[in-house]
Amino acid sequence: MYLHAITLRSGLEPKSSLSRLTAALKLHARAMTTPRLTRGWLELLNSHPSLRELANVQPRLIHKIYRPWLSKRLCQRRRLAALGDHYRFIVQEGLGDAVLQAARGGLRLASFAGKSGAHYTIDLRAIVPMEREGELVLQLMCQGTLVYSLAFSFVQEGQLRQLGIGCVQGPQCGAGLELAREATRDLHGLRPKNLLVRLAGQLGHAWGCEHLVLVGNRNRTVCVKSVRKGKVKADYDSLWQELGASRRPDGDWQMGCAPLQAPDLEEVPSKKRAEMRRRYELMTQVNFAVLSSLGR
Repeated sequence: MYLHAITLRSGLEPKSSLSRLTAALKLHARAMTTPRLTRGWLELLNSHPSLRELANVQPRLIHKIYRPWLSKRLCQRRRLAALGDHYRFIVQEGLGDAVLQAARGGLRLASFAGKSGAHYTIDLRAIVPMEREGELVLQLMCQGTLVYSLAFSFVQEGQLRQLGIGCVQGPQCGAGLELAREATRDLHGLRPKNLLVRLAGQLGHAWGCEHLVLVGNRNRTVCVKSVRKGKVKADYDSLWQELGASRRPDGDWQMGCAPLQAPDLEEVPSKKRAEMRRRYELMTQVNFAVLSSLGR
């Protein structure tokens, strides 16, 4: 299938004539103020058929370079470089088809049952939602309801391949906290956000990443409007510290991408060993399913 070259016009979504005109004016104004950035981005998106198709499937991809992304420590130039690293890596590793499917509506990576018998899945989405926080999103679903999401991208720092996490959060609804509590009980005490961070670490390890780079509180790319409305409540610094990450001078955190390790049950109180064993077995099952679905 022949695909036309990606241009700024490709970033205009199907809307009313007035909305489309307004969006076009904004997009072209941004392009005029950053011509080199725009040219570099469009050249990248036109460099491979998979990327051209991805931009056609998700027009929001065109807008990525014009707003904060992954971590506020990235200036415009570094943002373009990081996005380029991610998408070149996707093409190089043969993940283009998987990402296209994720962008079209989601890719099912794993299915498993909680101890209550409830049906859980891990789904992969791309570009949107959470478009400021990363290009790929892992979603933990229970019976079709979103429980937790984690946004990430593959990035390069010097000679090291890293996996950057820009967000981990529950659904934006009043029931989000209760959903997470119920899932924790159902997953043998494994918190949904911990499950997703561990899973991201396994993905990083499988694709040769040295570290998880975890966005710190001061570097989050949330909208100013969300901050003013009090919607930003998660304390990422505390979460990363709790998970054993180290703070970086740039305000973000990092921890190693290592293979899944069996718990040392001798160091676990006897009354908790059975639950710890089941938790590890669950994590192993999910990890195997996810990596198998992505050809690893």
